[in-house]
Amino acid sequence: MSGRILSDFKDGTYLVRIANTAARMVLPSTARTGDTLILTLVSKDPRPTFAVKEGSLHQDDESAAVSLSKAGRAMQKDLKSLQFVTRDGAGGVADHEDIPIDGQARGGRQAQSNAPSSTTTTLSNAGKLIDSLLQASQQGNVANHVTSPAPLLPKAGLPAEQMASALQDAINHSGVFYESHVSAWAEGRLPTEELMKEPQAQVGRQNAGDINLLSQNDPAQNQLGQIINLQLNALEQQRLVWHGEVWPGQQMDWEINQEAPDGQAGQQDGEEALPTWHSVVKFNFAQLGEVSASIRLIGQQIHVQVKADNDIAAAALRSNTGSFADAMSAAGTSLDSLIVKQDGEA
Repeated sequence: MSGRILSDFKDGTYLVRIANTAARMVLPSTARTGDTLILTLVSKDPRPTFAVKEGSLHQDDESAAVSLSKAGRAMQKDLKSLQFVTRDGAGGVADHEDIPIDGQARGGRQAQSNAPSSTTTTLSNAGKLIDSLLQASQQGNVANHVTSPAPLLPKAGLPAEQMASALQDAINHSGVFYESHVSAWAEGRLPTEELMKEPQAQVGRQNAGDINLLSQNDPAQNQLGQIINLQLNALEQQRLVWHGEVWPGQQMDWEINQEAPDGQAGQQDGEEALPTWHSVVKFNFAQLGEVSASIRLIGQQIHVQVKADNDIAAAALRSNTGSFADAMSAAGTSLDSLIVKQDGEA
């Protein structure tokens, strides 16, 4: 059966894709990421064992049917190159700069195969952009939360429906989900005017589409670079944080994350775990002090826990739990549990 080398490890082993399965193997020292080879299954017990057909190891043909596109292969090479990159004194990678890779970093495999002690590669534009973002992140210049340039509401005391809509727009138009919204727009499920509210579209319109993300002199580089970092964080952590003013002078921190399904109470064997979303909002009110609310949505169940930083605020919140439950019911949503605590209470 045919296989393809997906990546290598520092101990000299390789990750090889065989059919739809990936396995870690010991291969000849001449093997390289991207090579294809022919394998023969010689035994199944106590674990599958393969033999490599002599002379079958060769560089993959660009036209071969593989799961990675050309852009994907270039990105994979760039990411590996970044592990060994040697930067200039300014800490940057110049356009068309050749980057030496120390052959010893590969555990001596090149020396064993009498290959040159070093080789040369060049980062593509995508690789240089990744390098730029990594540097900015290490220097603390990359935002870790979404923010809005202006208060979401013109004043306090507006209807809850208006606040809910403003909060929803703050996330929808943050740019974090831009690509999925472009897909929806292309399928006719999203109006053009909605797409144009997102920062990527606004930056593109302001610059008439003429943007160079690799140029530090292009103001769009920082704007779009920040959003790309937020997108990568949201994808990796399944978590999004928003910070800003809900109305003039009133700050709010809002965290949303999807929790991994994990042995939910009452779940029967074989039943699919219900999707669980966890949202936390934090305020610092003039009269109540610091108040936070943790809202957990499990399927259609809603569980709320409110915390206050002083006993007076906690007592005031407890006395109004009935009104809160009634308001939820009037909105067509049942409240499964509501707990009010003072910080420090068990």
